[in-house]
Amino acid sequence: MTEQELKQLREAKEKWEKEVRQPYVKECPERRKEFKNDIEQVIEPLYTPLDLEERGFSYLKDLGFPGQYPWVRGFTPNGNRSSRGDKFCYADCITGIYSGLGIAEEWNQRIKNLVKWGIEEVRIAIDLPTQVGYDSDNLMARGEVGRTGVAIDSLEDMERLYEDVAIDKIPMGIGFMGNSWGPLALALNVVLGEKKGLKPSEYRVELQNDPMKEFFARGTYIYPMEASVKLAADVYEWCANNAPHWIAGYMCCSHINGAGAGSLKASAYAMMNGFLYLDELVKRGYSVDQIMPVMGFFFDEREDFFTMISIYRASRKLWAKFMKERYSVEEGVGTSIMMTAYPHGGETLQEPINNIIRIALSALAFYLGGTNVLHPAGYDEAMATPGDQAAKLQIRTSQIVNNELGFNRTIDPLAGSYYVESLTIDIANAMEAEIKKVEEEFGGPYGAINAGYYQGWQTKNSFRRQEVVESGDRLSVGVNVYPTDEGLPKGALRMDPKLEERQVERLKKLKERRDNQKVKAALKEVKRAAEAGENTVESVLQAVRAYATVGEICDVWREIYGEYVSTNIL
Repeated sequence: MTEQELKQLREAKEKWEKEVRQPYVKECPERRKEFKNDIEQVIEPLYTPLDLEERGFSYLKDLGFPGQYPWVRGFTPNGNRSSRGDKFCYADCITGIYSGLGIAEEWNQRIKNLVKWGIEEVRIAIDLPTQVGYDSDNLMARGEVGRTGVAIDSLEDMERLYEDVAIDKIPMGIGFMGNSWGPLALALNVVLGEKKGLKPSEYRVELQNDPMKEFFARGTYIYPMEASVKLAADVYEWCANNAPHWIAGYMCCSHINGAGAGSLKASAYAMMNGFLYLDELVKRGYSVDQIMPVMGFFFDEREDFFTMISIYRASRKLWAKFMKERYSVEEGVGTSIMMTAYPHGGETLQEPINNIIRIALSALAFYLGGTNVLHPAGYDEAMATPGDQAAKLQIRTSQIVNNELGFNRTIDPLAGSYYVESLTIDIANAMEAEIKKVEEEFGGPYGAINAGYYQGWQTKNSFRRQEVVESGDRLSVGVNVYPTDEGLPKGALRMDPKLEERQVERLKKLKERRDNQKVKAALKEVKRAAEAGENTVESVLQAVRAYATVGEICDVWREIYGEYVSTNIL
């Protein structure tokens, strides 16, 4: 707009505010004194071209075109208008799911149902003992086996889990969390493919493999931070060389946000974790262009539709800027990042059927923000692992958003929105400022964690989040507005407690019948590779093929690397 047009608009807006809006607000007061989103940004009553002008908005610099730097408008150049000719192509939004409970053979039928319902990506939740490297027969695992996911002790469990499942027919693949022991998570999926007669090029695996956020957001860490980054980088390196269409790891904003950081700071902290993995790989002689195809972001957002959209756009933009400025990457695909989302929208235990609406709207926000994968939550997830009906609805939610109501007919339909573009710029600037602060004041993530900075902020912000709900400033239907006297729901999916006994007994039999001399030799090689500072993946592949267990392999690394002990008490 010309200076004259901007002046006219400014005068017209001031007149509208004084003569139209304020008299109306006097008669019909606003709902609250100040409108803020979940990341504490003040939201203005109206956005116009003046807001973009104030922010120095440039179409090419701040928006650009889809599938090009600065990637604000998406990872692909045709949005969701294309269908996948190649099964490993992110041509449209992928329908995924994250779920798991009990023991492998019990969950096998759920996977078959998911495939029947049209799932395109399966991520298995694994139980907490597995996540922290304990076998089901370990004293530390007692009472927790299969409780928060499937118990995976060895390759045998992987074989039971995917028995009669054609993993090469699941378009975008399989995977699970392997944050603390990434090479082992990778190896279990590689050898599963071998057992099914598949090469890595014939199917696809996606791993979380983000150990750094465990030290301040989730707590399923095992080894010290530096050793954990080394193990994570081993997975990136192996995938770049052997399976460049796999995802070796996601920088996980979701768990950081869930721990209380808020989506803005969660995205900033996740980016810095990504820098640690990239720095380690650059030291090994790899270029960012070699690593980016096997790296991704994993997001969620708690309460604000437009913030979800803008966080996605801002994160792509800021990541691209850092790749260009920090790593001297050209403005090509090496500056882009693939993104996946876990839409939920703050589901409640009260009136859980309302969560269907919350999750659907959250999924739509991520879809409009340009996500590559949707993993909608289950409406009964506040109670337990989703049941069959909820799991089917998880899939249908993504499928409806992706196929009905015309959301895929044009690329990035919200581009140019005065509100969305203003919010995107503000979020990107705030994220960059937070990254600069952490690096200047703490020297990066290691220092911020050791100083308790991340943990302190998460604690403070978690309290604030709860406070705004309890005060009524943040409304939750059925909780603090329009509440009912209905009792809490019943009928959540529960695990048979006898399954733990079955898992322990089967593990005992495995250890008796396998070739234990072969296991011993393989574990010795795992130890040698770790002590030598080599990439650990090949040694772990040998151990997994010999049916060494998760606990046995992780214990070798415990001996070499030690265990992390937090010095912060918050």
